[in-house]
Amino acid sequence: MAGDQDVTTVEVPVGPRACSVPPVTIDESDEQDVVVRPKLVTAAIVLWALDAIAYLGGAALVMGTHSAIVDSLAKTAPKDVTRDQINGQLTFEEFASLGVGVLVVVFVYLLLRGNRWARILLVLAALIQLVCQLLFGIGIVPVAAGTLLGLVGLALLFLPSANAYFAGLKRLA
Repeated sequence: MAGDQDVTTVEVPVGPRACSVPPVTIDESDEQDVVVRPKLVTAAIVLWALDAIAYLGGAALVMGTHSAIVDSLAKTAPKDVTRDQINGQLTFEEFASLGVGVLVVVFVYLLLRGNRWARILLVLAALIQLVCQLLFGIGIVPVAAGTLLGLVGLALLFLPSANAYFAGLKRLA
């Protein structure tokens, strides 16, 4: 099948103008151009997928052991904190983690499909995750690890080769 069509690949230049030309495969058979996703963007997608798994897994883990966690926290809590307050706070944290995980799954899907707005949505997801970490503390280890993975993935999405990729998507839109 490769012999049936004449395909030319345009290389991304190296140096100060590295992000000026997106990696594009030009098909001479009058088909639409295809932007090739850089490995850094693929790595970012994987990191964000792991972030979502950590959030969903952390929520499931805490939901599965909810009463044991409440019992443990009730024993060490100050006298003015009631069991109902601990239960309510933990339930809120579980559903917040679950909600953030589901949002990240949707945003990763959009990123995987080449949606240019997915980067902005993942910036919002990272901000939400950081706020959750500040409000709830870093008590759920998988969730804290997921936040770190998401932040690394977010940084990868704004490197020059990723910027060139998203600029190429915009040009083809």
